[in-house]
Amino acid sequence: MEINPLQRLQKIQNTEPEERLNPYQNLYGLKENPFPSLALFTPSMDDPRRNGTIYDVEFRSDEEKRYFELFVLPPTGDKPKELGFIRLDPQAGGRGNGKSAFLHHLMNRVNERQWNGWTTDLDNLQLSALAVHLLPEPRKQKRFWQFVQLIFETFAEHELFKKVDADFKAAMIIKLLPEAVINKLSALPNEEILNLLYSSEKFIALLSENGISLQGYNEEILRFLKSIAGEDLDQRFVQDFLTSNADLRSLWLTWKKDGIADSAYLWRNHGAGWFLNGLVPVLIIARYNRLHILLDEFEKIYIYQSTKEREEFLDSMRQNFFERNSVAVRREFLSLILTTHPSIDRYLKTVWTRVGLDNLAPLDPSRIASLSIELGASSKQKLSHLLTTYIDYFRLDSQHQGTLYPFAENALDRAMDEARYYPRGSIWYAHAILVKAASESVPAPINSAYVETFIASGQKPATEDEDNLFVLPQSTTDLKAE
Repeated sequence: MEINPLQRLQKIQNTEPEERLNPYQNLYGLKENPFPSLALFTPSMDDPRRNGTIYDVEFRSDEEKRYFELFVLPPTGDKPKELGFIRLDPQAGGRGNGKSAFLHHLMNRVNERQWNGWTTDLDNLQLSALAVHLLPEPRKQKRFWQFVQLIFETFAEHELFKKVDADFKAAMIIKLLPEAVINKLSALPNEEILNLLYSSEKFIALLSENGISLQGYNEEILRFLKSIAGEDLDQRFVQDFLTSNADLRSLWLTWKKDGIADSAYLWRNHGAGWFLNGLVPVLIIARYNRLHILLDEFEKIYIYQSTKEREEFLDSMRQNFFERNSVAVRREFLSLILTTHPSIDRYLKTVWTRVGLDNLAPLDPSRIASLSIELGASSKQKLSHLLTTYIDYFRLDSQHQGTLYPFAENALDRAMDEARYYPRGSIWYAHAILVKAASESVPAPINSAYVETFIASGQKPATEDEDNLFVLPQSTTDLKAE
């Protein structure tokens, strides 16, 4: 007899779920295993172990300070660097060293204006920056226009359009409404203000209450955009932006619906203009003065390109981001940070120099350091703190907060050593050992002897040869002469 799904769901809904304690709760005082089975950064996942929610700020604190000195607010008072690198120390391993989580953290810190420990001047306009962390896909961003398209896609994915829309509307309120109205709005609870700024309908109603029609509002926006961009203003972008009630989220949804967001022809011919002379002027009105483009694993683009494609990509990047006349170039609005493995240098240097990028960011070993953040090798102390951060996130009480419990002190030393002090491998060992211990009802603290027995069993994480990370595919064809 076929089951009635409505009745089944009603029964489930009306039945209180039986609360069962898992062995991690019973044995170790943890909600669940605090370590991911695969320590692979995946921002789209809900799991805090994988999406960057759990982050140890001490693990890369020196590198983070260096990033701020180069690309946010140089202590000398100079302008931030326009082009630079985040480079992997060969001793840190090519994969699983926390690089992507580091970049994601930088993006969040810049976008949320977390300047604690850096500056007390929270209103400093130099710090009105925005950052976007790009994760290219192999073979998908071989052309420069595809890279620009990825910027827009990532803005949407990380809800940065929503953030910019709110800041844009707030800036327009200050420009257009009487001071008395602004003061009244400023006194509202933060949640009410955000609801107003996130809703086009409520915002348009506010304008109407103050005698500003939608047409009048659009005319003011256009006037401000023209004052920033002049004749370079991208007409297609602005037209679609205004038609979408000056709301980037609505614009992107319309582009997705109409196929514009996925049109190779349109992005190839207009994408750079939409970005440099369309989106950037909108960001400037929203009171941003710099956009950080954090390009993760540049190799994923470079390795699948032919020589001709590399030259075209890098030459387009140089011209569009740093030379050709546009709002972004005139305002020195962009900071592009490429994340690379040292092994790419010998492949990249010739093309990099040929297209003129060496003048902006030399790859010479004696000079590249001045433009780079080096992600150094890990250590027992750093890894212990990282593992503790994961464990503390899932503790049911604070009794053992700040320790590696349910592991005994130094019990995981052999596991770290076996993982060659790579974070991903160390996390894998901690996860696997805890799974085995929980299944065997091993009481806490789990000691060194138990860890040693596990290692002796021969179980290991998937290995990655960090010395051969940048190997050109055999199918790569040199199309330079074509």
